[in-house]
Amino acid sequence: MTEILLSYLAYNIIVGIVLAIVHLVKTNGNMKPLRIAWLILFPAVGLGKWIYARSTEAGHSTLFPEKWFIYNYMIKVNWGYLAIIAAAPVFFMVLMFFGVAVGGIFEMSSNNFDSYSGIGALLEAGIVMLLLFGSIIMVFLLAIPYLILIHLPKTQMRTIERQQLFAQQKSQMESSPKPAQPSLKPISLLRDIHIYVLTLVSAFKTIPSAQRKELEEVSTYINGKIAEGETVNLIFICTHNSRRSQFGQVWAATAAAFYGVRNVQTFSGGTEETNFSKKAVDAIKRAGFKVDGTVGTNPRYSVRFSDETGALDCFSKTFDHSANPQKGFAAIMTCSDADENCPIILGAEYRTTLTYEDPKISDLTESETATYDERCAQIATEMLYLFSKV
Repeated sequence: MTEILLSYLAYNIIVGIVLAIVHLVKTNGNMKPLRIAWLILFPAVGLGKWIYARSTEAGHSTLFPEKWFIYNYMIKVNWGYLAIIAAAPVFFMVLMFFGVAVGGIFEMSSNNFDSYSGIGALLEAGIVMLLLFGSIIMVFLLAIPYLILIHLPKTQMRTIERQQLFAQQKSQMESSPKPAQPSLKPISLLRDIHIYVLTLVSAFKTIPSAQRKELEEVSTYINGKIAEGETVNLIFICTHNSRRSQFGQVWAATAAAFYGVRNVQTFSGGTEETNFSKKAVDAIKRAGFKVDGTVGTNPRYSVRFSDETGALDCFSKTFDHSANPQKGFAAIMTCSDADENCPIILGAEYRTTLTYEDPKISDLTESETATYDERCAQIATEMLYLFSKV
């Protein structure tokens, strides 16, 4: 226990000093004594307070309150404490085992033990006992620290996130009256997507007024289909079905789930078949989607945004591919080229144009990642606005 306590104090001091130095560097020596004291004495709490303060002082709007930042970064620091608690007894047991093993070897040597079979048996027995007792000790020794250091702050984080989600959705409902519909429970998104979405719903005002009008017309179409008890089929169409139309399909499905809109199916297609751009796939991964894919010139990707629903099957194809509905759907054109080259979309009962700049223009440039992330966020924001009106 003494060794664990000393290791804990040493880790606490080292982490605190490192964070304080980083803080001094980041602020160019403009330090606040109280903040430095928090970092050095209580790094598990001080780190979150520091990150939150940096964001607010820089004028950035923060989605969550200071408590969320404290819990979030507390978990990161506490994993180090948990590692110390786990490593100290294991290290002690290993030393004890080798001490006993070496003692046994010397004892057998002094008795003129000619065969090494006894030594091998002793080592095997010792390893088995070490693993057995080590596992038991680890389970019992780490259970309570894990609950206190990791599980408890994580639970508090989730509570704050749920409260924030409820507040955001309540605000949206109050500011955007909807047609009378049965109360539907939103589908729980994966945590990273959930947080990503919450950062976007407050950015609806950044959508140009002309684009908002187009999105509201699509929502009117969707409301009409729902009122008739019909399934809503949306096909997002661009030239290559590689980037923007894929973003549209993925984010429309996610937005519908976030707002609890049922009976909506999303698809995508192009005027020609190419592949779902790996750069676009990486962008949705960074947004929090879980993606599994095949290999080949036109790989198929399984894209998941929730544990409560099935995954989306995403791959490049023409808009009239058999995987897409052939009639009774809404055609949403996401690029001007596809809109001009397809004056007629057979089977479409509704058609509109929501054009976006192709992120392909940034390929192989320094701004590539930023451009793909920007386009992903733009389309996500607009799909969320669309379904906030349903």
